[in-house]
Amino acid sequence: MRSDVFQGSERPARSGHALTRRRFLRLCALAGLGIASGTPLAACGSNAGVANKTSSGKGKSSAGGTLIVWGFQGTFEGIQSQIPKFEQRHPGVKASIKQFGYDDVHTNLLNAIVAGSGAPDLCAIDVTRLTQYVQGLADQNAHRQKYERQFVPPTVELASYKGKFYGLATDSEPMGFFYRRDLWDKYGTNPESIRTWDDLATAGDEVQRASGGKVNLYAMTANETSLYEVLAAEQGFGGYYFDDTDTKVIVDDPKIVEAVKVLKRLWDGRSVYRNPNGGYAGDEMTALLKRSKVASQIVAPGWYPETLKQSMPEQAGKWRMMRAPAVSTGGPRVGYQYPTIFVIPQQSSRQDLAWDLEVLGLTGAGARVLFDKYDILPAYQPLLNELMSKPDKYFGGQMTYRLWNEIAHDAPKVFFGTGFVQAQQIMGNHLQQVLTGKKTPEEGMQEAAQEMRAKLKKG
Repeated sequence: MRSDVFQGSERPARSGHALTRRRFLRLCALAGLGIASGTPLAACGSNAGVANKTSSGKGKSSAGGTLIVWGFQGTFEGIQSQIPKFEQRHPGVKASIKQFGYDDVHTNLLNAIVAGSGAPDLCAIDVTRLTQYVQGLADQNAHRQKYERQFVPPTVELASYKGKFYGLATDSEPMGFFYRRDLWDKYGTNPESIRTWDDLATAGDEVQRASGGKVNLYAMTANETSLYEVLAAEQGFGGYYFDDTDTKVIVDDPKIVEAVKVLKRLWDGRSVYRNPNGGYAGDEMTALLKRSKVASQIVAPGWYPETLKQSMPEQAGKWRMMRAPAVSTGGPRVGYQYPTIFVIPQQSSRQDLAWDLEVLGLTGAGARVLFDKYDILPAYQPLLNELMSKPDKYFGGQMTYRLWNEIAHDAPKVFFGTGFVQAQQIMGNHLQQVLTGKKTPEEGMQEAAQEMRAKLKKG
């Protein structure tokens, strides 16, 4: 059945709870950019693809042998490109990369840490999972000061937890807002007038009238937390669900309740397409944008432009980027999502070598390789500085990289505390109840907070 047959309010929410870069990378794999899960990659030694079962060490290099790296698509390519240089620096040492699926790399690392053996020397993880592993990861605080200014904020902060620093980021994920300038012009929406989310909901009235209901100004998903997290950051909560000590749940704070009321008003707007199948990054959303049925992408992390460029190249020049609207007039217009970081397990007896390979792969030429392959917003500040002077033709010549950099620098101190993924799931369930009118924002957030406190053992 054609997706535009449904009225948005009739469609049940079917998406997951978060828009993530891994969904985009999976699409790339389907397009033929990936290789089979679990396949050893270039420069593998004789034990390629075999976990390094060394005992826990103090980071001194073992003479010779093979350095084992685990990663998933879109994370390891910069490191892979620097293996020849690394091996020249360290005669007798080889480096082997093994690619896993996104879920598998996280499961395998956790299993190895729990078992006390089998961990690699270097591993890519989604930063939202960091707190699951910190007991088994090597602290890299000795390197933090040297690299802090070389990486876009808040990537260094979010790779840290309770005073320890665990690794460098492959990408930066500030949140923007994308819109079709031609459609906004046609239906009377001035981007300069959209300062708050309420302004966006109100502007939908004119789009609904002028288009005869054929075009929706924006789309929303009831149980996906990505948009909530933007508003939480704008309200000053860089932990999204937790306070900055990671000991208290904050989703029933009055400022969060205010943010959820704004989400409810957006949901009730006259020009919203509700619950596209697959959520903000799903196939239906892509089709709606491509067919000019929806005129904006309101959940827009740094990796998302490549979705537009790959899926709808014919719309080059029609898109524009701006900051996300604010919760209230004059408030912050920022958001930040989830980069990948490379971490070094404590089990590694080659921690200094692992750090050297990490730096080679995520700075300089290594960072450039990853950007050139996926066009994903770099975390390495010198590369981003270079890109900031280049107009983005797809976005009508806008200096989008400059705006991305400004948003990242304006973002609050971001971190992903213990139980973050579980909190997303809890919040998504209660948020759906609020948006569909089954609970008030106050009731929904009180119940969400109670469930989080009970299940996550926080105050």
